[in-house]
Amino acid sequence: MGHFLVIGGTGVMGTSAIQAVRKVFGKEAVIVANWYGKEIPGFTIENADHTVFGDITDPKCLEEIQSFNSGKFDYLFYATALGDVGTPIRDATQEQIDKSNRLSFDPIPQLEQALDIGTLVAYSTFYVIRHQLATYGAMGYSKEAIEKWTVESGKSKHACIRAGLFESSSSRGIKLLLRKVAKKTENLKDPLLRSYFEGVSSKEGIQKFEEGIFQEEKEAYGDARTTQEDLYQAHLELFQSENPVFVNVCGKKIWHSDKPLLLNDYL
Repeated sequence: MGHFLVIGGTGVMGTSAIQAVRKVFGKEAVIVANWYGKEIPGFTIENADHTVFGDITDPKCLEEIQSFNSGKFDYLFYATALGDVGTPIRDATQEQIDKSNRLSFDPIPQLEQALDIGTLVAYSTFYVIRHQLATYGAMGYSKEAIEKWTVESGKSKHACIRAGLFESSSSRGIKLLLRKVAKKTENLKDPLLRSYFEGVSSKEGIQKFEEGIFQEEKEAYGDARTTQEDLYQAHLELFQSENPVFVNVCGKKIWHSDKPLLLNDYL
């Protein structure tokens, strides 16, 4: 049976987590899924037994979650994030980092203390590749905070799924901001980024930029173009592993590692 909590149950990662829980633990598993945005009366998250609407940083939302199984969950999947992207990681201000951490990282250790969780799973990306260093902004520091937390001991077991580029609200946000900034290529201080947009439309520049990411990921990790099916398979790998730390997925390639990616080694 088991009880499972998914924070960010409407996103790509949250959806993949729910699908994997159903595959491995069956219909008997009790899934509580949270989401937040423009409220839709009567909305329910597919394959979840209970849908909780609300900002996870709101104490009322936490109280509602604690009402399920007395706040005890075998797994918690923290699949939500919000922060400034579209600019170089090194240019992020402390104010931007703090703002990004408020939703992207800070609730993770808070939920660990407030609930009784067997394994807490967070999410990261390959933010140290050249293209991500140039565009991931304050979110890069939030992901680093997640990775450092992953290797710390805590009240719960910690694990992290680290994924290559896939279509998400974050990747769309980066592309939208780059298209806006690239209308004047002199605004693009990073020479690699500027090279994609010089002499072409912003739409074509974005396409070249994405191809550049996929090429760099393939050279660095062996595959690229990560899909929701690949993310689903990474969750299955997580469940099949005895003591996972980082489950990496890039394209169809999935592998384990146990070291965090530290920005000081790359900036």
